[in-house]
Amino acid sequence: MIAKILKYLLTSINFLGIVMLRFSKILLRKRKNIEVVYLNYSDRHLFESSFIILNYSFKNALWYRFGKHRTIDEDIKIFNLKNFEKEFDLVVYGFFRKKVFRLKFEPTNILKTDKFKTQFNHLTSDLEIKTSPNFYRLPLLLKLYELKTNNVAIVLQHQKIELKTNKYNQTDFI
Repeated sequence: MIAKILKYLLTSINFLGIVMLRFSKILLRKRKNIEVVYLNYSDRHLFESSFIILNYSFKNALWYRFGKHRTIDEDIKIFNLKNFEKEFDLVVYGFFRKKVFRLKFEPTNILKTDKFKTQFNHLTSDLEIKTSPNFYRLPLLLKLYELKTNNVAIVLQHQKIELKTNKYNQTDFI
């Protein structure tokens, strides 16, 4: 019981800390209106057990609310249509402002998973049995040869290199 209360308090403090940090960033901006950077979702080709992928980003947003769920996360949210409301409001809270987007997802396609029985009509049993071809093994003859090498002595002769240099100083060089 105490662990649940402590977890709730820590998540609330974390949520409020991030909201206050975003609030202080927006406080210093000239334009404080909530602006849609992008809001992408698909409401076509939905089944009853489909997943909704909601990709969103807003400028000057403090936190978001999807139906009864509030969050500070941006970018992508995935909802299971079976466990979530089919019509909900996306509310974006900003600097003493809020913007409401009504999202409606209606499943239009139905996947029937009833049991079915197959029937075959006019089957004939005119099957011909063909024998498989016979394969023969050919014997392989292998001959091993011994390799003989001739050892040749290789001798390296070094020549002495002499460098003839003139001694000069820096002023002679210039």
